[in-house]
Amino acid sequence: MILHIDRFEEDIHALITERGREYFEGGLVTNLQQTADGWMARMKVSENYEVLLKGHDEISHWECTCPFDHGPVCKHVAATLFAVREFISADQAGAAGRLDQRIDEASPEELRRILKILIRVHAGARAEVWKEFTR
Repeated sequence: MILHIDRFEEDIHALITERGREYFEGGLVTNLQQTADGWMARMKVSENYEVLLKGHDEISHWECTCPFDHGPVCKHVAATLFAVREFISADQAGAAGRLDQRIDEASPEELRRILKILIRVHAGARAEVWKEFTR
């Protein structure tokens, strides 16, 4: 089975997709990285799991270190697929200048909310923000 980033929900059980969306929206996908072969991420849940995806827009193989064995895709892989799709969308929006435009149009309250989310989820962002405030 091949999972297409833009429509993977069609090929995954609805319950797994929903749980994956909850994990993704809850900020549990950490350290998402694009690799030469695909993607890797960590899941910050009761146990720490690692997810590997082979492919970039079309995922041909996936692995998760969790013990799930009730189907081909676990909720951790689904959450990572949501994160990859968002990463690709944000990357495309940034390249087109749309992200800069949205930032320029955002209210101070929206920007504070987004910044607080980012520093809670991404250690690198937290360090960069702290460095800016302590100059």
